[in-house]
Amino acid sequence: MRREVSEKNAVEIDFIEDGQARNLPNEVSLSLFRILQESLHNAVEHSGVKHIEVQLWEEPDGVHLKVTDSGRGFDVEAAKQSRGLGLISMYERVRLVNGALTIESKPMQGTAIHVCIPVNAAADAQLAVG
Repeated sequence: MRREVSEKNAVEIDFIEDGQARNLPNEVSLSLFRILQESLHNAVEHSGVKHIEVQLWEEPDGVHLKVTDSGRGFDVEAAKQSRGLGLISMYERVRLVNGALTIESKPMQGTAIHVCIPVNAAADAQLAVG
């Protein structure tokens, strides 16, 4: 996906993975993938930057995904009120795997989207579906 987005939109995406890849339940992997996809789409569409950073790591509290750009930014509260489908979709995907989504952004100061899915919640999600 990184290469496709980079080439199609003439942006550079730095992907930083810290630690070994963990075998996550399908629901968690799919949620992280879709949130990453939406985050990259929004950054390309709205930020005005040509460089995006993606980080994926695991800590004792869970699996983390962070997508950061230094672009135009936006008013997070106003965006939540507008009920755009992209944000709704990201929040819903995180909720389904008992995770948390944080969006930090201010006009002209960039955006950081941070997802944390607890490791135990990941296992619980797999058991509930499996």
